[in-house]
Amino acid sequence: MIFKRILTGFWNYFDVICFVISLGLADYGAFLLGKIWGVFALAVSAVIIGWLSEVIASNQKGGD
Repeated sequence: MIFKRILTGFWNYFDVICFVISLGLADYGAFLLGKIWGVFALAVSAVIIGWLSEVIASNQKGGD
């Protein structure tokens, strides 16, 4: 029973964790190609995370 409750909480955030890990690996790969590509990849990752956080925040606002 306790494991079911723990795993339920974990699965709620599993997609976000996988998304952040994949962005980190993509940034690492871009840095392997060169410093300029890595910096550009970090900027794109920051824009994507910022945009998605705005989308999530707008979906969670209460309606009338």
